[in-house]
Amino acid sequence: MAAPPIRIVVVDDNEHYRKTVSNILGKNAHLKIVGEAEDGLGAIQAVEKLRPDVVLMDISMPVMDGIDATWVIKSKFPEIRVIILTMHDVDCFSAAAFKAGAFWCLNKECSPNEIIKAIRTAAN
Repeated sequence: MAAPPIRIVVVDDNEHYRKTVSNILGKNAHLKIVGEAEDGLGAIQAVEKLRPDVVLMDISMPVMDGIDATWVIKSKFPEIRVIILTMHDVDCFSAAAFKAGAFWCLNKECSPNEIIKAIRTAAN
């Protein structure tokens, strides 16, 4: 029997980027987009409601940034993996992201295959 798909919440304040990532990943039979959010507070609410396996989290967002949201998510749900996707230099934010509990950090310019590989690694 096949494993159930990896459940994902995509968090980014840029609606176009968020929808594009969701559409690309949603075409993979092993991945299921269960929710989206446009800021860190929305990410926390989505995680509380949907309990995904993985959260793809932007860093720079209004209301609450991705680092603070990662802290909250990991403190409440340590089993959920957070992958940071940022347009900034990954090296500048990776220490803070890992300290907050992120599993991985990727630049938004990476390929969809790199995101999928990170999701599969995080979920296993």
